[in-house]
Amino acid sequence: MDVYIFLFLGLFSRFTGTVGQKSYVAESSNVFTTAFLKYNKHFRPYNESATPLLLNVRFDLVKVLKVDPETPSMTSIVDTRFQWVDGRLYWYSDIIKHVTVNVTEVWTPDVYFLNMESQPEVLINPRFLTIESTGKVYWYQRTKLITPCSSESNGDFVCPVTFGSMQFPQSELDFDRIECEYSNANSKNVNVTSVAMEIDTEDLPRVPFSKSTSKRGSCVASISVDLEASNREKYSYQKFEAQRGNMKSSSVYIMANLVTVILSLTCVWVK
Repeated sequence: MDVYIFLFLGLFSRFTGTVGQKSYVAESSNVFTTAFLKYNKHFRPYNESATPLLLNVRFDLVKVLKVDPETPSMTSIVDTRFQWVDGRLYWYSDIIKHVTVNVTEVWTPDVYFLNMESQPEVLINPRFLTIESTGKVYWYQRTKLITPCSSESNGDFVCPVTFGSMQFPQSELDFDRIECEYSNANSKNVNVTSVAMEIDTEDLPRVPFSKSTSKRGSCVASISVDLEASNREKYSYQKFEAQRGNMKSSSVYIMANLVTVILSLTCVWVK
């Protein structure tokens, strides 16, 4: 009797597992059909026609690689996370609450770093982003930046990282929340704060708005640098380079003398 009960439970679990798997596959197909049937990635989400798209930005300063007091500038690695709601991507499901989609298949905001000294270097650019059933979209990037700084008193530098949209005015795209954090919370010489600002834009050609307000976000890193230690390090590096240059010159001189001796011996032997 116990054997029959065990076999029945095994068959029941396999059957329910198969049904669950089929339900998941069917639900997945239904989700993508519902969300992307008439989706157009070339148009920004218009959740409500009279309101702009609200964008949440989280900026994590992962590591400060270098602060150059002479430029002055800061080289750093940052993680940027964006979150917004695209009401066209809403679906209802008891099983599937989120999906991962290729980033090329979904509309993404044109948010750029605006005050960089050179082209930012994208270190991590995931192929996929995450979408919840409520229409919330999550997007992530890791970037290496060179940011201009202003010098304050006695080794204090203020290095803002400014970002914003190049195309959309504030009436189309606005920042709902800006969070700026420094990953190494134990470091006392770096402090990061967030700033939101509104800038009046001039008339732009080939743009359907004449004059409007553009929203800019900024994460400001306040950094204390030991200038004496920095100067010592710079002096040591210059001294090392000078010594290495002298060693190269000495090596060339020795080689030249060796070649001269060999040529002399060769001439003597020929005679």
